[in-house]
Amino acid sequence: MRSHVVGSVLLVAILAGCSAGESSNPSALPELVEVAGPARELMQAGEYLLDGRLVASDTVMYAPAPTLKAMKYQVSQYEYDQCVRAERCKAADAVGRGQAKNMPVVGVSWQDGQDYAAWLSERTGKTFRLPQYLEWSYFADQKVPESAQGGLDENEQAALWLQEYQESYKRKQEQEVPLAPLGQGVANAYGVFDAGGQVAEWTNTCHVRVHRISMPRAESRLENCGVRTLGGEHIAVMPDFIRDPKTGACSVGVPPRYLGLRLVTDD
Repeated sequence: MRSHVVGSVLLVAILAGCSAGESSNPSALPELVEVAGPARELMQAGEYLLDGRLVASDTVMYAPAPTLKAMKYQVSQYEYDQCVRAERCKAADAVGRGQAKNMPVVGVSWQDGQDYAAWLSERTGKTFRLPQYLEWSYFADQKVPESAQGGLDENEQAALWLQEYQESYKRKQEQEVPLAPLGQGVANAYGVFDAGGQVAEWTNTCHVRVHRISMPRAESRLENCGVRTLGGEHIAVMPDFIRDPKTGACSVGVPPRYLGLRLVTDD
C-alpha cells in the first residue's frame, strides 16, 4: 500500500513538472532591449483634417514607461513557425513563410500578432503584446518630419507634405528589393534593429480621424479599431485582417512592402 502511495505522489510530481515546463519556458525569451529615456516630440498617429483639407498630425511630448522592453529584432520566421507548429497561430502568407532564424516573418496580420503574443506570453511567463504607436515611434527613433513643424502656414505645410510624399515614393521605387535578413546595418540609439525599414510593424493603436473646422471652432474624433496603425518608413494604416499590404489601405505615401511583427513587454 505504501509503495502505491509513493508511486502516485511521484507520478503527480512528474506530471506537474512537465506541465510547468510547457507553460513557462524562460529560455524561449527573444532578445530584448530596455527602452528608457527623456521625453521627445513625436507625431501622433491618425488622420487630421482642417476645414476638409488634410494637414499634419498633432505632435506630443512622450516618454515610455521605464519598465518597457522591446524585441531587439523583428519576429523571425523560425520563431513564428513554432507558434504555427503549436497550432496557436495561422501560417504566414507564402511571401514570408519559412523556418529561417535570420529572416523576418512577413505576410501576417494584426490578429496574427495578437495570437503570437498570447502564445509567447504563455510559453515564457512574461506578458508580451504589440506596442502602441507612440511606443514604437520612440524606440524606432523616429523624427518629426519638417512638414509637421510649427511656423508654417497651411499652404507651406501642404507643399512640404507633397514634396516629402514624392521623395518617399521615389526612394521606394528605387529600393524595391527582396526581403532582407534580420539585423541590417547597425542598431539605433535604443539597441533596436530594422525599425523603419522595409518591413512595417503592426501596433495596437486604432486609427483615428480628426475633423476640425476653424469657424466656428469645433472638432470631432472618430476611432476605428478595425483598422490599426503600422510603424515603418512612414505612418500607415491597415484593416486588422490584412496580410498583403497591396490589398489594404495606407494613410500617407504608398503602401508598405511587407507586414511584420515586433513585440514589447512591461515585465
